[in-house]
Amino acid sequence: MSPKLAFSILLAAIAVSASAQNVALTFPDSGDRQVWVSAAVPTQPPSDSDGIHALKNEASLPSGGAAATSLICVWDKKTGNLAVKSVKDAGTAWAVQPSDFQRIAEVAVKVEHSGKPVAAASIELNDGKHQTSQLLAPSNAGQVLFFGIAPGSLKVTVHYKVGGKDGKPVTQLLDAAITRTEPIPSLTISIADAVDTVGAAAPGGSDTAPAPSTQATSAGSSSSAAGSGGGGNILGQILVYLLVMGAVGGGIYYALQYVKKNPDTVGSKLEALGVQIPKPGDDPLADPGPVPQPKAPAPVQKIILDDAAPDLIAPVAASTVISDPRLVSQNGDSLSLPQGDLIVGREIGLGLSLVGESTVSRKHAQITRSGASVVVTDFGSTNGTYVNGVKVAGDMALTPGDAVQFGSVRFRFEG
Repeated sequence: MSPKLAFSILLAAIAVSASAQNVALTFPDSGDRQVWVSAAVPTQPPSDSDGIHALKNEASLPSGGAAATSLICVWDKKTGNLAVKSVKDAGTAWAVQPSDFQRIAEVAVKVEHSGKPVAAASIELNDGKHQTSQLLAPSNAGQVLFFGIAPGSLKVTVHYKVGGKDGKPVTQLLDAAITRTEPIPSLTISIADAVDTVGAAAPGGSDTAPAPSTQATSAGSSSSAAGSGGGGNILGQILVYLLVMGAVGGGIYYALQYVKKNPDTVGSKLEALGVQIPKPGDDPLADPGPVPQPKAPAPVQKIILDDAAPDLIAPVAASTVISDPRLVSQNGDSLSLPQGDLIVGREIGLGLSLVGESTVSRKHAQITRSGASVVVTDFGSTNGTYVNGVKVAGDMALTPGDAVQFGSVRFRFEG
């Protein structure tokens, strides 16, 4: 064997040994986690056969000869978060910590019209770092899942067609935090235009399919039979009506006869019930006496508010012209306000979902943009809505520079 051939065999053996090297992963606790190697940050969930399912607090993942730039991905099914680290940085051992999970594995977007899932649309999601899109088909039943999303304020836009023409895109915001109560953040977008929905009939038809011709023939025969006996049914109804009226008339007659024969007994019974019975000699036109005058209402006491309590502000009808309305959070994130109503609250799936904020009610307030004016309305929330420190009662128009606060969550309104 030549020295050159021996050296080549040695290099091959080293390469095989390196490709068989495992990466040991440890976790703080046991749980359902899926671990696999990817060439880039994944935008699609792995198949069940990809990688391994780590149910204990440790696992061993073969690197498979992956390049140093390849990524090890860990999907925690309990929290719904995703951790990503390069093979080079992981080395032979990676002690996975909660702080390593910096992405949301799945984000669900539902699109509906009148409560029914929309059949077809194009959905875009922008997490501030990258934008991805998916097509909604009838087989999706009105919902798509986005994978590997950066947390924060997510901007979701739905494009659709009405009668073969492009409809007006609908945009909503979803505040998806890395720490949340639900593993899959969800946003439901409703389209007002009459678009096709899953299971809906063709235009001009009904939601229910027509019956087979044999059943239609049978129904027609039944209708004919009913028509031939219709006269008998009407006569029967008239007879029952006459019997009932006769029974009622007989009851009234016997009641009047009893009153005529026993006037004293009936009068005492009526007086016991508070009914005044006129007696012979009483003047029916006698003056009943002066009418009691109602008492004047007591004067309304003034209500003095404590200096520390926020002032209430009356509804404001005027609007302020604004060119580009948006809310800016304390960390600098800018949330553009689309046309129409945007609900603010703690529930998942609202226009602005402040998940995990205990001072925010489930449905806290509403921001309405009509043209270039923006108005905020409080829904009677527990901790209130404030503009520049003043509690909102009714509607209040916003102007650029206003400080808007929902519970303890603060934003700055800019236009």
